[in-house]
Amino acid sequence: MNISLVVVTDGTRLENLRRAVDSAKDLTQETVIVYQGNDTKAYEEIRKMSSFSVMTTPKGNADFDRNYAYGLATGEWVLSLDDDEHIPAETIKFIKRIINSKVDVVWFEFRNLVDGVDIVDILGPDPHPRLWRRRDGLIFWPDKAHTFPQINSPMQYFTKKPIIHDRKFDELFERHQKRVPSMDPQNVELETRFINALKTKLGKK
Repeated sequence: MNISLVVVTDGTRLENLRRAVDSAKDLTQETVIVYQGNDTKAYEEIRKMSSFSVMTTPKGNADFDRNYAYGLATGEWVLSLDDDEHIPAETIKFIKRIINSKVDVVWFEFRNLVDGVDIVDILGPDPHPRLWRRRDGLIFWPDKAHTFPQINSPMQYFTKKPIIHDRKFDELFERHQKRVPSMDPQNVELETRFINALKTKLGKK
């Protein structure tokens, strides 16, 4: 079973992007990266990490390009990671088994770290779909941040095997401010509560 890793990035966290790509190298036969930016030096580094890459325009939100990016994959399965995510060894082993099953979409729990601190008490298990069969019409992503995709299959599997979501508070707060215009009011309110809870937990003002 061939797996395509697909990442949408703004190119500002190249070391994190490299970590994401490297974490999946024992699984994937193809790496597709869509770069939302205009820094040619960053794009050259991105090209070195990928089998295929495309430069689009800066958007401040990966969700605008998700459907486009996933459509570039050629593998039988699509593995989606953001540039601040990576896959631990236990999850690699699980993925190698699950792709031989009859499931179409696999949801993983997120182990969310901010400044190295586990924030499970704020976000809980935080499941996300990050692996699915490449099939037309199976999955469609809205272009609004923090919105789950439409999935057209009952064959979905939820695992406790984690994907690591590792962020810095200052970067997270900056990105929060940039993507607020693309979020609906309910999600803005939820994310503002999240930011305030983080500030309290991490002792930020």
